[in-house]
Amino acid sequence: MDDIDIVPLIATLIKAFYRSSRDALARVVAASKARTADGPTGLNIFPHRHTETQAALETIVFSFLTVEATINFLFFLQCRDSNTSLDRWLKQKWKRSLSIEDKFVVLFNQYTSIDLGNFQSVTSLFSEFVTFRNRIVHSHPEVYDALVEPSHIPEEILVHDVEPHTTTKNFAHSGLSNEIARISYEDAARCYEIMLLILAFLDEQFFIELELYWYKIPDQMESMRTARPKEIIQNLESRFYPTIDPTTFSLKSIK
Repeated sequence: MDDIDIVPLIATLIKAFYRSSRDALARVVAASKARTADGPTGLNIFPHRHTETQAALETIVFSFLTVEATINFLFFLQCRDSNTSLDRWLKQKWKRSLSIEDKFVVLFNQYTSIDLGNFQSVTSLFSEFVTFRNRIVHSHPEVYDALVEPSHIPEEILVHDVEPHTTTKNFAHSGLSNEIARISYEDAARCYEIMLLILAFLDEQFFIELELYWYKIPDQMESMRTARPKEIIQNLESRFYPTIDPTTFSLKSIK
């Protein structure tokens, strides 16, 4: 197993995770358009919202996995031709001891001359994306209150008005839902754009020229083509973070 080159395998995962995120977002968009404007909101216990919430969660999780795989890819790419004692130590820490935010910081501090402090708009989005994803994947029921009632369907329970005990707003920069019970199309679209912004940032600093398949014209398979993340961002129908310009991520722009 030690002889297997992990780098190409991770590169394949990046594209697979991205495709899953992209296709799930297309399903979120279709489901949100089909939803009635006066329909109830909340956790996806309502039959007419099952598709939207399921696809939204898929978009969020696979967007996160795309970013995580890209960070891992870049680290092992940097270490492939280097075998210093620090690289060997980092490889051990990378597997067990470092969070995804730690990895992000280490990657830039160790292998670039970029000061992440100059890119607070991107790093803040990334930090909140990590917290949002963890809240979904590692949810703790004891921190929420909810109205629960039996359903007319056997062995099914309806859960309404799920709210956290705390009223603290955790997502001032990203605008993501503070309540996991209200995840919808907008959260999925925000996470998709955050993912593309982080990929564009990584792409520019490490010169990987990442190419991803995307729909130039929504819902038309024949329009699919490859593009770098910054180009996909510039061609999104609508943006949630328009003040962040991916063209400013290049080293030439920084200088």
